[in-house]
Formats: sequence, C-alpha cells, structure tokens
Amino acid sequence: MSRRIGLSIIFTLLITFILFFRFNLPTIQTSIIAIISFISMVTISLVDKKPKEQEEIKVATVNNDEISLLKRKLEQMTQRANKFETDIKTTELFLASMSHELRTPLNGIIGITEVLDDTKLDKEQKEFVSMIRESSNNLRVIVNDILDVSKLNAGKMELENIEFDLFGKLEASAGVFITKMEEKDIILNLYTDPKIPQFVIGDPTRISQVVINLVSNAVKFTSKGGHIDVSAKYIKSDNKNVTFKISVQDSGIGLTPEQQKRIFEAYTQADASTTRKAGGTGLGLTISSKIVEAMKSKLKVYSQEGDGATFYFLLTLPIATQKTKFFKQFNNLNVGIALSSHNPNSKWYSILEEYIHHFKANFIDYDNLDLRKLPDILLVEYEKIEHTDISFFENLECKTVLIISSNEHADIQKEREIFDEIIYRPITLDKLEDILKFDTIKSHDIQEVVDEDKEIKKFTNLKILVAEDNIINQKLIIAVLNNFGLNVTIANNGEEAVRLRQENDYDIIFMDIQMPILGGVEATQKILEYEKDNNIPHIPIIALTANALAGDKEKYMSQGMDGYTTKPLDIKAIEEIIVTFCNIKG
Repeated sequence: MSRRIGLSIIFTLLITFILFFRFNLPTIQTSIIAIISFISMVTISLVDKKPKEQEEIKVATVNNDEISLLKRKLEQMTQRANKFETDIKTTELFLASMSHELRTPLNGIIGITEVLDDTKLDKEQKEFVSMIRESSNNLRVIVNDILDVSKLNAGKMELENIEFDLFGKLEASAGVFITKMEEKDIILNLYTDPKIPQFVIGDPTRISQVVINLVSNAVKFTSKGGHIDVSAKYIKSDNKNVTFKISVQDSGIGLTPEQQKRIFEAYTQADASTTRKAGGTGLGLTISSKIVEAMKSKLKVYSQEGDGATFYFLLTLPIATQKTKFFKQFNNLNVGIALSSHNPNSKWYSILEEYIHHFKANFIDYDNLDLRKLPDILLVEYEKIEHTDISFFENLECKTVLIISSNEHADIQKEREIFDEIIYRPITLDKLEDILKFDTIKSHDIQEVVDEDKEIKKFTNLKILVAEDNIINQKLIIAVLNNFGLNVTIANNGEEAVRLRQENDYDIIFMDIQMPILGGVEATQKILEYEKDNNIPHIPIIALTANALAGDKEKYMSQGMDGYTTKPLDIKAIEEIIVTFCNIKG
C-alpha cells in the first residue's frame, strides 16, 4: 500500500509540475531537466526493487499500466523540455533579427531629428522637433523591452544614473499626446512643483517611459471634453536627495476594485470590451510597474468606477548639485493673464498664479480685458480673443503673449504680426521664465538657439571608414561625423569595407553588423587576417549596430572588434571613441 501511495504522490507532483511548467515557462528553463531526472530516478528505484526488498518495505505490486502511464508522462516532459530549449534558441535568433529590422528605421528618425535640431529653427519648430525626438526615443525603449523578453521576465532592469532636467522630461513626455488630446477636446493640466529641484540624478528615459504609458492610457479611456492632470509634487528633501510624487489623473471610465487588483498583470486590460474599444497589448502598465519597482518604489492606482483613475508613484532621487538651476526673480514685475473660462476642467489659472508668484512677480487677472491700467506683460489665451477685435492688442504699450494649442497654429495669421510672442500650452516654468525676461523678438523670427551642452570637439586630419548599407543611415552618419571635422568614406557592405581597407589607411573603422554580401563580423575577421598576413598596423574597428540584446557587446568584442556603440549615434559616445582609439590628447 505504501508503495502505491508513493507512486500516487509522485504522479500528483508530476501533474502539478506540468501545470506549473505550462504557465511559467520562462522562469524554469534552467531547472526543468534536473527535476525530471530526479523524478525519474525515484520512480525507477521504486519500480525496479527486487522481491526481497519489496517484502522488506511491504510494498504492493504496482499495476503495469500505472508504470507505463508514468513513464509516458516522463517521456512527454522530456520532449517538452528539449523542444522548449530549442524554441528558446530560435526565439533569441528571431529577436536579434527583428531587433535590427525595427530599430534601423527608428534610429534613422531619431538621428535625422538630432541633425534637424542643430539647424536654425524658431521656437515653434524647436518645440515640434523636441516632441518628435521624445516620442521616437521612448518608442525605441518600448521596442527594446518587448524584444528583450528575457530581461523583463527575469526582473532585470538596467537603470541609468545621470543628471537630467526633470521638468523638461515631464513636459516632453506629456507633450507627446498633445495633438491626440486636442482632437478629443481633452484639457491637459501639467504641474511641476517649483519646490522640486529641476535637475536630479536618475534614469530620465525610464521615467519618461512610465509617464508616457500612463498618459497614453489616460487618453484612451478619457471621453471627449474631459481632462488629464500630470503633476510632480514635492514631498520632502534634504541636502542630498529629494522625494516627490508623480501622478497622472484622468476623468475617464475608472476601474472597479477587482480590475485594480489585476491591472498590472502582463497582457491585461480592464476587460475585453476596453481592449476592443481602445486597443493596446496590455504591456504598458506591466512594464511601467516593473520600472518603478526597479527604482525602489511602487506604482499604485486609486479609482472609482465611472469617476476616473489616478496612477501615482513616489521617487527619491539625488539632487544634481553640479547642475542646480536657480530661477530668476522678477520683483515688482506686473504680469497679467486673460484666460478663457469656457472649460471648468482647466486648472491653468491656479497653476500660472502659483508660477508667477514663484518668480516674485505680481499676478493680475484681466478676465474682462479692462486694460486701462496696463501690466508689464500680458498673457492672453487664444479662445479669449475669438470675439474681440484683434487690432485691440496691436498698439498696447506692454509685451503681449498669445497662448495657443498646437492645432490652432494654422488659424493664426495676423496674430503673429500683432503679438510679441506666441507660445503653446502647456506653460511650464522654463517657458514662463523666458517670457518674463522681456524678450520682444517676434516668435516667427528665425533665431539660432545655442546649446552649450551640444558643443562638440573638432578633429583634424582623421580619416574614418564607415561600413553601412542603409542609405538614410549613411547620410545621418556623414552629417554627424562631418560635424567633428572628420574625413568620412562610406562602404556599402562588408565586402566593400574589406577592399577599401586593403587599398587605404584609416584612423578608425565603424562597422555595421548586419549587411548584405558580407556581414560586419565576417568583414572584421577578413581585415584582421589581411593585417596579420601583411604585418601592418591594426586599425581599430568599432561595432556600429542597432542590436542591444544582453551579451551583444561581449560577443562582438570576442570576434576581434575593438569597441562597440549603438545606433542612433550618441554624440558624446562617438567623441569618446575617437579620443580613445585615435590617441587624441586634451
């Protein structure tokens, strides 16, 4: 009887393991074979006992059918394990290939945007370029997360630790959806607490990714005429760190208590009907939750069905003391605002009032547009002047600023000539500070914005060979490297790169990995063989690739490459590579 019980226990364990295996494939890859082997050994030891030993342990005879069933289950499990291992390898190869195909056009967009941003643009164009760049960068991060499934399932989230502009990052993240919100007549209220240091240390891309996911969901489930509030509110700080709360609140459909319990599960949305109505994979909140957990916090939700939802999390980050920004003070400056009151969801009156007081300026409400006593600066919302003669503002002896939405810019023609400046909602602390500086340049005047952080070194007498098959990427790379003062030669594939190396000397070679005729790894090996056979100095070869899977850098370095950088090109990374491998001093 005890033996039958023992086999029953083993059989039960097998069934349990099969179920666990079915629903937890990614987490048991390394242990599956060991478990099967252990169960097999125990089963065989029980099945193969000699009669005398069977008597000693008083085990009843087991039906041969039960043994056969157990063995068949073991064989099936073994086959599943082998198939799973094969599938994992196949998936990794597929992901590497798909990674390259998806990232190549996306990197082209990002790179061209960077080049465009370095040209002469007015403020309006700069803002649009910033939105394109922010949206593209975050799309790239999302693509990386989806492709690198093993990283997500294993809970391994690599975080950057760099100085960044928190206010600018939140503005750009929320701004990605401005057009969509305006199509649905949704009011965006963006608030960044002035008590929070503007520059902190952390992972700006991941924070932006979380905010974008939360705002994206809010837009999906908020009806026409609703509102979305994105805010960063100060909690506490000391000399080194600041704690603040980021929240995204909407007036959408809300969530039931049951939905709130499972909303952060992978591939889950509130219910099937919302999936059909709004679309989406359901990965956004799961990824966001894991990112926030990696930052040692927790993404939470407060909601009532039919009454919107608020997603929020606390962050404690080091203050970037080396890059602390102190806003200017504008004592005795009179700032008037004339905002439309047609939408009660708008909180811009109270936000602007707090911002203006933060700059120590005087806040004056011109709701009725009674301008017998003029302010120094007048901010007017476009909706406020729809029924007012535009010439009324033409000869005002104060600086006039028109506040518009992005979908209104095509409607304003004469306004551009009359108002001193035109800015887009939402208004941030940086935008307001620029306005208060009394800059009277018309917004349509072309002006080159100089960004000291983008100043790059100039190199002379350096010849660079770049192997790249994509035409758009070729133009982008040439533009970037020419800014360094480099002499660039393009090879359209690996075979051409080998030939050019044999015919010429270069200071450094940037080698794309996936190319027709001859790939980057094969071309590198042929170049190394040529240099060795002819006893000539080695030219450093840098892997230039869109691949970013775990272990890629080590893999390419082991194949003989000297360095590694990803596309789109990072200006600072390229500069460091040139300085390092070309022995540039100073």
